[in-house]
Amino acid sequence: MFKQLLVLVSIFSLTSCGSILKKNTINKNEAEKDSFAIEDTTKDQAYQPIENAGQAEELNKAAAEEESEVEVQDRVFFTYDSAELSSDAKKILDTQALWLKSDASVKITVEGHCDEKGTREYNIALGDKRATAAKNYLVSGGVETSRIKTVSYGKEHPVYFGSEESVISKNRRAVTVAN
Repeated sequence: MFKQLLVLVSIFSLTSCGSILKKNTINKNEAEKDSFAIEDTTKDQAYQPIENAGQAEELNKAAAEEESEVEVQDRVFFTYDSAELSSDAKKILDTQALWLKSDASVKITVEGHCDEKGTREYNIALGDKRATAAKNYLVSGGVETSRIKTVSYGKEHPVYFGSEESVISKNRRAVTVAN
């Protein structure tokens, strides 16, 4: 009987040590995950040049998947070297204006973007014209001017990469962002 009790106590002690060791291992792994997450959020997210067509295609595919996941009408597109709103763009902005009028507490920023053609300075000016065109249309739809800011990124924040017209045309846009 004493021998059986001693065996049970030994087994219990070993199992307890094993679970403490396991618990410490889990905590160490969680700590590593936490430190990885911290490193991830501190990475420099500066513009990185595209090295090859394969990398561009991969980025384009990821952007297209992201667009298909969220069906939000937050952007309007422009033709080459233009800040004129198309009829499709006006429909999207009409919907945005209705939504903005339904909640007067929401403020927005309209971002103007361009494709990679032209100089940096020219595209900053064109992006500003695009953002202003979208803002003015929203204001004409009843949204207060004080609720809308504009900013131009020119060609500095492309969504798609490549040299085909079908790809770069998607970078000629104005994007509405809620603040």
